[in-house]
Amino acid sequence: MNTFLGKKSLTVAILAVVISASIIAIFLLLQQQQQVQPPKPPLPEPGPPKHSPSLGEECGPVEREKYFYMIFWIPCDCAGEKGLATMVIYPKQPRYKDGAPVVVTSQGGHTPGTLHPPTPDFDPQGVVWIEFLFPGGRFEKFESGGVFDYGGRACAEALYSVLQFAQGKIENTVGKKIFDYVDYPILTDNVGVIGNSNGGNIAGQTFARYSSGLEGVKYIIFYETPAGDHYVVGDLGRIGDDPDRRVDGDGDGIPWDDARNLRYIEGSCSETSCQIDFSTLDYDPTIGFYLDNNGDRRANYIGSYPRVKTDIDGSGALEPDEDFIFMALNVNINGKERVVYSYLVTKAAWDKGLFSKVPEKIMKPEEAYNFWFEREICYHYDEISKNIPWLKVMQLGFVEDHVQASRDHPHVVINYNAFKNRGHWVRLNPDKSYIKLQTGAQLSVKENPANIELTFDNVVQHLLTFRNVKLVVQAAVLEMA
Repeated sequence: MNTFLGKKSLTVAILAVVISASIIAIFLLLQQQQQVQPPKPPLPEPGPPKHSPSLGEECGPVEREKYFYMIFWIPCDCAGEKGLATMVIYPKQPRYKDGAPVVVTSQGGHTPGTLHPPTPDFDPQGVVWIEFLFPGGRFEKFESGGVFDYGGRACAEALYSVLQFAQGKIENTVGKKIFDYVDYPILTDNVGVIGNSNGGNIAGQTFARYSSGLEGVKYIIFYETPAGDHYVVGDLGRIGDDPDRRVDGDGDGIPWDDARNLRYIEGSCSETSCQIDFSTLDYDPTIGFYLDNNGDRRANYIGSYPRVKTDIDGSGALEPDEDFIFMALNVNINGKERVVYSYLVTKAAWDKGLFSKVPEKIMKPEEAYNFWFEREICYHYDEISKNIPWLKVMQLGFVEDHVQASRDHPHVVINYNAFKNRGHWVRLNPDKSYIKLQTGAQLSVKENPANIELTFDNVVQHLLTFRNVKLVVQAAVLEMA
């Protein structure tokens, strides 16, 4: 019996050793696995990342009192693997009981744009606001893939992709849709577009190119969009060339129009052109095409190109015998540096035989036309109305324009009437109640009913003198959404 107990004790001891060894081995294995596996990445910090974000990354949320914002990337063939860097500002509470409407900004200028976060005290008024960088754009460490094409096909495709996201049709690169970041409904059938200056041309191109996929886009707000290439490059005069926009140099009662092109025939613009007296048109190797208004066969200006003035006598305004310089857009097309003037100027120069003395990089009439045809809304009003006939239009216009120096505001009149004449609901500037809501003050604001008659002769009396563009744009969104 003692022998049996001894054997039993030995067996138990051996089993104990084996079990202990197994436990130690398992513990060591787990320790080894923990050392081999990389640590889990921390949650993304608010603000820009320290490197160019890779596919499938998002940044935020960045919390404020009345909103938070996220930055992520929306897929688009126009932006390659990176996608489109996009900032979405979500209100803490939706505007309506059934959800929050959405508005997308199509940025202006001749660059891919920026991604400036709103100020901490910004009130989104229950609306989801979206901004994005066009292809090739970069802001701090955020970057969109692709190549910027100066408002061409790639930019139109980019805006279309962002509008697809805004309507809940596609996911971003982390596999989320617009409504996945909030616990209230997103009104994906109540989407608008802010056409910020030249961004309105890109919006127009987008509406003209796509016959489907925009069913939830209900309105557009044009902020003084230069609806034609002759406005884009300032053929009628540029307010920034005024010697002093606070002083009425020419005595016509308008202080900011002293650099207008005096050869432009006021009230002559159609949807695609304007009448300018080109009889004095010439070319100078330094400043390009200009009007030789004093007939001395040379360009007379002060300063170094492109920062030049032609107010030679210092009167504070251009006079009939002072030259007018036309501006061009310098672009890189397929790796080649090119210069494109408006089709209006290019055709006039060609007809006068001036291309015999210009360099090859300056686009000829057919090239210029094709370039602008892919970028300007003025050539595509019919397609827009066919593709999106329900579109409502808010045209913003101020007595003092942000670019144009022409007194009859043709870019406002033409764009307004182009939509009105095709049966769209159109209004010039928002209701004063919405402007008051944004400013919190009583203002003397001219209020225009929808679809009024707007002409070159009466436009000024219908424009805004109140000049806070940001607040007026926000008021327009609240009215339209």
